[in-house]
Amino acid sequence: MKRLSVTVGRSGGDAARLVPDREGRRGTIRTLHVCPDESVLELCRFAEADARDVAAALDGDEDVRDHAVVDERTVYVHLVPGARVRALLALLVSHHLLLDTPVRFDAERVTVTLLGRARHITAAADDLPDGARADMCVERLAEYTGEDDLRAALTDRQREVLDAAVAAGYYEDPRGVTVADVADALGVSVSTASEHLRKIEARVLPRLAT
Repeated sequence: MKRLSVTVGRSGGDAARLVPDREGRRGTIRTLHVCPDESVLELCRFAEADARDVAAALDGDEDVRDHAVVDERTVYVHLVPGARVRALLALLVSHHLLLDTPVRFDAERVTVTLLGRARHITAAADDLPDGARADMCVERLAEYTGEDDLRAALTDRQREVLDAAVAAGYYEDPRGVTVADVADALGVSVSTASEHLRKIEARVLPRLAT
């Protein structure tokens, strides 16, 4: 089973209209359902924005069929996404793929992760229309291991470094070891270990905020 993460730019006329927001806010789509008419139902949670402000901005939006405030950060939305995103989501049905949630977005891009057999993902990539490829970028193709979203965001080497740091006690409170101890455990320089740990934290911590 493979895991394919694809980023879609939020700029341009299409604007990857999967996110019910035109202000470049950051957050996650916690649940997403594709309807037979290619519209989508979403529970969208924003990292910082007030859900009432987001909902108010959706009034009169011709792409939004329905919306409601769920809590202070979460909005329910029924919308019609842009053509490029519709082409990507259509692959779920035509090539027997799964959509892995949450779908993450920031000011510049939306990251959609698909799960499926290698041959199905390869066929889906081949069948994606040329017009839908604009602003799309394959972020990562990896083996799906069933790990949680945070751990799956790391490379194999980053997971190895994280496991070594945890085993050494680097993340205990109070911290019992230094970066130098982690470096010794890995057989690398202090600067290399420090760089790995910074990159791990940069990948994981922002995801916890959403």
